[in-house]
Amino acid sequence: MPNATPVIHLDIRNSSQSAPGWVNVNASNGEPYAYRYTGGDDGAGGIQLRVGQGRDTAPLQLDADRRYHIRDPGGCVFTGDTQAQLSWNGNGNYAGSIVDANTQVETAKYTMNVVDSGNGDCIIPCDPIIKNDP
Repeated sequence: MPNATPVIHLDIRNSSQSAPGWVNVNASNGEPYAYRYTGGDDGAGGIQLRVGQGRDTAPLQLDADRRYHIRDPGGCVFTGDTQAQLSWNGNGNYAGSIVDANTQVETAKYTMNVVDSGNGDCIIPCDPIIKNDP
């Protein structure tokens, strides 16, 4: 049976935030946004596993205003996945799952690309870390 990372929650705001846990970014239109991950293995959207402990499925839920949705296609983009361990199972709405084969050591990132349909369909990139430890 695969491992299961605790549900990852993603919240978005259409302005910069100064409270702890929020990350400020600029959307594709140059405007400021902030996102915050909770849940996951580290409480901040991260996934961390030991290689060989089985495939992991990390459910992700977008908990923001319904004007935001996960982009489809291209909702989840992986960088640093040199061992082809990661895949996305989602359909562009408000939820999906990151699947980690967890057979090779690597440190990668996933970027959730969230669309703001209330602001010209601009895209907000949100990216925590995934780590497969030896």
